[in-house]
Amino acid sequence: MLGRARLPRPTAGSRSWIAGRNCSPPSDRSRCPVAARGGRIVLRVSIWRSRQALFLLVRRDLSQKYRKLRLGYLWAILEPLGMSVTMWFVFEILLGGRDMGQQPYYLFLTVAILPWWWFTSGISSSTRAFVGFSRTLPVSVLPTQFSVVRVLITRTFDFLFSLPLIVFAMLVTWTFPGINIGFFLLAFLIQLVLMYGLSLLVASWSFLVPDFARIVRIILRAAFYLSPVLYSLALIPDEARSAAALNPLAGILTLYRVGWWPEEHVAMTGYAISFGVALFFLIAGIVTFRRLEHRILKEA
Repeated sequence: MLGRARLPRPTAGSRSWIAGRNCSPPSDRSRCPVAARGGRIVLRVSIWRSRQALFLLVRRDLSQKYRKLRLGYLWAILEPLGMSVTMWFVFEILLGGRDMGQQPYYLFLTVAILPWWWFTSGISSSTRAFVGFSRTLPVSVLPTQFSVVRVLITRTFDFLFSLPLIVFAMLVTWTFPGINIGFFLLAFLIQLVLMYGLSLLVASWSFLVPDFARIVRIILRAAFYLSPVLYSLALIPDEARSAAALNPLAGILTLYRVGWWPEEHVAMTGYAISFGVALFFLIAGIVTFRRLEHRILKEA
């Protein structure tokens, strides 16, 4: 179906493609002509125009990912479940129930581990977003960033599939959220903005500099301990809390938790900093991608 889609030919008012520039004719902002190999011109339709193809490919990715596994989509739950149970056993049982966070600690862990799992799997997968489609990038009618959006949406569905784990943890601990549960959705949206910006940044540099993907893995491992996944943000000393606020995940993970533990709330300044840093990475990712897009297509 996608191959038979009829696209208008570029008009005389359409400017030639230049890396990173918006070259759509004033009468039609939904597509941009892009120079392709062999002298042909390919029209890159916008993400919105290609949304049907996007969701079809995301559906196929999810199907292929779990099709050969006997437990199928259950692995979207079992992997973070195994991680949360392991962390709970280590810090609550082996270490004698030290005061790492709010009680019940298992629910406290689960509420933060699921967003963290989404974050780390999404950013890690973004390092390979352009690599698997390098041959088709220069001649595809789809936007170059299509691969990044595709990976991000696939990982987002994995996260949504794992949310029943929180329900399970609530039933096991018999602890339920209050009126602040609405902050959960706000945290989700801020994290989505952050991940899109970082994914564009990471995907662009990882394609051009293969070693960059390994650097990303090291940073993600360090970020796990620097983010309040295992512990409460309130346990960070006051003199270090300002520096910790620069980590956008600090405010995001706290927002996820305040629905169950209102005392986890921090000053609005902390949330504003987290959102500001997320917005910074969004802009940085978009700008970096636009500047490197020509090199990506050239080396593909």
